[in-house]
Amino acid sequence: MNPTSPIKILIADDEVYMLRLLEMTFKKGGYEVVSCRDGKEALVAAAAALPQLIVLDVMMPGLDGLGALRQLKENPATRDIPVVVLSAKGHALTKVEAEVAGAVLFLAKPFSPNQLLGEAQKILAPKNP
Repeated sequence: MNPTSPIKILIADDEVYMLRLLEMTFKKGGYEVVSCRDGKEALVAAAAALPQLIVLDVMMPGLDGLGALRQLKENPATRDIPVVVLSAKGHALTKVEAEVAGAVLFLAKPFSPNQLLGEAQKILAPKNP
């Protein structure tokens, strides 16, 4: 990877307003953004773009975010990409399901865009040995 190329973040949310908010938040942070409207589109885009971070909404038509997360973790090409899960259903069961499926972070909606950006920056920070 070219060190001057921006870090790529894939976001998937079926709500246009939320998708635009996430796009603006990550672009403001200096990231390149790939946007998707559902889980199936996210799987195809993740395999093609190989982003450094994926942000998935849980409730999407067709393949939901948890189903997409499970499939991403089963695919050798995408299994090591950290995934953040967002959900309007902030109850404990959804959080546990997301963590069991392999999410590095679960955020309940509504959340602060700056909080999400800060969490993404922590996840993407280079790891010191």
